[in-house]
Amino acid sequence: MGRLDGLTPLRGLAALWVVLFHADVILVYRQFGGLLDRSATGLISHGYLWVDFFFLLSGFIIAHAYGDRLGGGGVTAARDYLAARFARIYPLHLATLLMLIPLRLLAGALFPAMRDGSWSSFMAWRAIPSNLLLTHAMNQHVYLSWNIVSWSIGAEWWSYVAALGLLPLIHRRPLWRAGAAAFCGAAGLAALVRLVPGHGLDITFDYGSLRCLCEFTLGLALYQAWRAGLLREQLRSDIAPAVLLLAIALVMHRRVDELNAVPLFMLLILAVSCNEGRVARLLTARPLQHLGEISYALYMMHGVWFMILWFALPEFQRRGLWVPQGAVQGWGFAVGFIAVSLLSADLIHRAFEVKARGWVRRVLSSAPPVPMLK
Repeated sequence: MGRLDGLTPLRGLAALWVVLFHADVILVYRQFGGLLDRSATGLISHGYLWVDFFFLLSGFIIAHAYGDRLGGGGVTAARDYLAARFARIYPLHLATLLMLIPLRLLAGALFPAMRDGSWSSFMAWRAIPSNLLLTHAMNQHVYLSWNIVSWSIGAEWWSYVAALGLLPLIHRRPLWRAGAAAFCGAAGLAALVRLVPGHGLDITFDYGSLRCLCEFTLGLALYQAWRAGLLREQLRSDIAPAVLLLAIALVMHRRVDELNAVPLFMLLILAVSCNEGRVARLLTARPLQHLGEISYALYMMHGVWFMILWFALPEFQRRGLWVPQGAVQGWGFAVGFIAVSLLSADLIHRAFEVKARGWVRRVLSSAPPVPMLK
């Protein structure tokens, strides 16, 4: 079915929104003010919803790239698939975890003022095993730990494993099976939101794996709808993605029921996948493609910078150094946070991520490349 290059930049743009959200989190919870008034708009403060977009898109792309190979079962196909996915996510996850250990060893000793209440959860030694085993989104700890964004990587890994059972049931099968899977995913997600009150969809270290699995399943089912051409004529126009992005922004701004964002994200994936006009040409522009290619590195590296700045800013304040005060300086901080995240992501993508991915995959599997997002 070829490549779906139009979806690649969406990963990067979603990652940028999450980076902006975390810049705001640092400012608000370290009491330096926020980027936008949270009582007036959730446009930034609900940026975590783009993680749900990641999960949906991941299921869609896994079905596109591996559905035909895994749909019929087989031990060799399963082994090669898991080897490829492990090589894709684990080296960079491990690298960013190792980057933070010196902060735990050195910064806590040199700057005791950094050791506030969040230190014991964010930098907990007891959380290292679950981080290494990718089980740190399964309610094993009291809060997020180490690279705080990596809970979603652990959650996604176990969804990759679940795909071995899900894809043979729905891929190239009667469409009602995909509909049944989508119903189960949607019902499970709604139940999870209701059973974990006070979080909305911002469910992470505790039941993040279930959040991911439900949306990953929706992504798998969505791909079957795309293959069948459902809504293709209605969504292929250039106006459809713009309208859907506006609707998603409105859901975030008005802070309505966050579950409403999920079908909008799904329609956005379909709209971009179906488009062959100006939107498709825009999204295949090299700068946007590159942003998508480094999106995983951007997501992981901004987590490292988050941890550094989370503990460094109170230390700067104690020593009388610069800290962001006011809206203008707050936005300057956010721009700087995005810039260092982008620069470090590009560097580690070129110098480490691509090489490590290839090396690990060669060691674990001899599977040839498959058509998929870069």
